[in-house]
Amino acid sequence: MGMGSLRFVKDEVTAENGMVTASTPQSAQAGLKILKAGGNAFDAGVAVGFCNTVLEPYLAGLGGLGFMVAFSADEGRVISIDFNTRAPRAASPEMFKVVGEATAGGTKIFNVEGNANSVGGKALTIPATCAGFLKAHEIYGSLPLRDVVEPARELAAEGFILGWDQALVLGTLARESQRCAAIDDIWHPGGFPAAPGTLIVQPDLARLLGRIAKEGRDAIYSGQVAKAVEEAVTAAGGVMTSEDLAGYEPSVGQPLKISYRGHEVATTSTPGGGVTILEIMRILDGYDLASMGHNSEEYIHVIVESSRHAFADRYSLLGDWEHANVPLSGLLSDSYAHHIRELITEVASFPSNGAEPWISYLGTPIHDPWHHEDRKRPTMRGASSQGLTLGETSHFNVVDAEGNAVACTHTPGFQAGVVPHGTGLYLTAAMGWFVPVPGYPNSVAPWKRPVMNMGPLLVLKDGSPVMIEGAPGSRRIIERNLQVVLNMIEFEMGPQEAISVPTIDASGLDTLIDSRISISVVAGLKLRGHNVKVVEEGPGLSYFARPSAILIDEDKVRGGVDLYRRSIALGI
Repeated sequence: MGMGSLRFVKDEVTAENGMVTASTPQSAQAGLKILKAGGNAFDAGVAVGFCNTVLEPYLAGLGGLGFMVAFSADEGRVISIDFNTRAPRAASPEMFKVVGEATAGGTKIFNVEGNANSVGGKALTIPATCAGFLKAHEIYGSLPLRDVVEPARELAAEGFILGWDQALVLGTLARESQRCAAIDDIWHPGGFPAAPGTLIVQPDLARLLGRIAKEGRDAIYSGQVAKAVEEAVTAAGGVMTSEDLAGYEPSVGQPLKISYRGHEVATTSTPGGGVTILEIMRILDGYDLASMGHNSEEYIHVIVESSRHAFADRYSLLGDWEHANVPLSGLLSDSYAHHIRELITEVASFPSNGAEPWISYLGTPIHDPWHHEDRKRPTMRGASSQGLTLGETSHFNVVDAEGNAVACTHTPGFQAGVVPHGTGLYLTAAMGWFVPVPGYPNSVAPWKRPVMNMGPLLVLKDGSPVMIEGAPGSRRIIERNLQVVLNMIEFEMGPQEAISVPTIDASGLDTLIDSRISISVVAGLKLRGHNVKVVEEGPGLSYFARPSAILIDEDKVRGGVDLYRRSIALGI
């Protein structure tokens, strides 16, 4: 007798006058309410984002960071709003004591004494999420700030019932979280992660959100809260100061952008996952993917090979280009993409040496993109963005009737375990995304941005947005965002189908293959030399990232979301 498998199905959502996608129903409902009240996509997006920091602070707190890519109908252009965090000005390349190389098979490169770059005071980075949301609203919002913040304040003050998916993720992350009373009293009552059905009330956070509604950025970045942050960080052994908070500003400007099959694909201009997605798409632009057939052996082989070349560059060359010599234009050039395609054959060209790629390529770049900028390759040690999978993230998309579109991914959660007394501000630790050893493009430096995995995408055709997409899921965001957009462009799938079909991931040592993909395809990939691992996707912290997308047609918008949690698309 055969054994059936559990199936997850969601229907595509269509609407005429706007749409919101979010990872929790309450966030999506808040965004939809703002649209119905006359707000635009920026108002609604900021409302959703603030709600996420109440509903999912273990994934994406108010003190975290994020990337936004958006289209302003008034300006007729794509905007990048980079609210990546920065290392404190007193940070230094030698601030962490490395006690050896990490064990093979993990997500780290080096072990740091006391895990000091991941938890506690020295791990803390500048709170950027609040500043990013406020900057987006300041420039592009239309409703009063108090109306946009109020749904989040109300959720924090009156509380919400913890969903099964929230409780599942919270419980999984509890093993990796530093504990403190301000977190435990709410999220770990009695010493255990809160169970589904728990009423979560956050009075300190509600008061902080009320102050933000009245005072804007001053509520956090100056005055009493900034002073409390400095005191708490100092007490925890960190180096961030109130001056660091006062000096932080999101970067608003032009996105990173490439051409692909008659479309323009844009992402946030920051050292994030979007850089790698665009590089892969540049390579793939030279193949007739549609003729190969979706998820055929040939199609997956080309995706994997193109991705592994781009990840080799990511793990060896990428860093904050304000501080490091990063060949960004070379990586995204036509000539470089052509060069990489010449290296791809019918068999796998990245045999496993037993080490994760972020370790294999550390200090060992295998390509020379500088040549494609007419520059000499510098003498340098390789980068590596760490292969961290801790914490996941949150993502939302919003489109309105006026033609504005917003895609935003923000992270991380409260695992650092530092909350200034009475503030409700969960500080977050992004120092772990730097290499804790000096001399690399992604090594620690004062006021430097870490390399992150997030990469929200906005796709245009003839100058107008036709799709927005993004996902939580750490380093696996990159491959999932890539494939969802390819599914819509190459195979003309709707957004829900593009998200629901089987997927793969080639960001790590193994190429992960969704168990729904044909056995014969898996066998063929193995014969080509790919190190394949078949995995079954499901609820909880997963093997693949969890995307959502909105496809913008002439007369309607169409939404799709992750199958495995309560993610939802709502339209008007």
